[in-house]
Amino acid sequence: MVKVEGRRIIRAPVQKVFQLVSRLDAQPRVTGLWLTADLLERRSNTLTVYYRGYFGGIPVESVQRAVLHPNRRIEFRQTRGGLRTFRGQYTLKSVDGDTELALTVEADVGIPLISEESARRVLRAFVERSLDKFKLTAERDLPRVTRKAQEPQNVSEEAVQPASDAGPAPAGPAPAEPQPSPPQTAAPLTSPQPQQAGTTGGRRRRRRRRSRRPTPPTQ
Repeated sequence: MVKVEGRRIIRAPVQKVFQLVSRLDAQPRVTGLWLTADLLERRSNTLTVYYRGYFGGIPVESVQRAVLHPNRRIEFRQTRGGLRTFRGQYTLKSVDGDTELALTVEADVGIPLISEESARRVLRAFVERSLDKFKLTAERDLPRVTRKAQEPQNVSEEAVQPASDAGPAPAGPAPAEPQPSPPQTAAPLTSPQPQQAGTTGGRRRRRRRRSRRPTPPTQ
């Protein structure tokens, strides 16, 4: 028997990691050991999955039955297939809001062309790739959420920053200098009285009219 173990700390809650790992029919896209997976039966917390893939370059088939213990453990065991023995389990534990995910695999290959050391390398790659892919998938949306949470904080810090700490203001066009106003001349102390139009002219016209009247003849 060849036994390989591995573990990762995943920055995600246990519920999310368990939902991801328990999708056993989707693991061929994760692990690299199995190429296809078909869900044969689902009964309560028990799944039966038919796997096909390559072990050390040799095609193999494996029908495995998995028992789900929500948010704590997933146990799987081969019931029939090309490998003599294949079994393992996923273990999940909450650590300060994060999840510690551990994967243990035991196998007795039973293929003459594959040595024990070769089987160990294949299982080691299977364990490490599975854990890395689960961690990457579970933490995929974490950076985006962190940036959104920090944007209001950065704005508030800039708003309360004192003016003395701010850098020099950008240079702009110099303000126009005020032009001196022209000197004002002093107004005369007495201003001439305006002539009333028509007064003198009217008197002259009356005098002329009187002078033009004919004098009566004398007898």
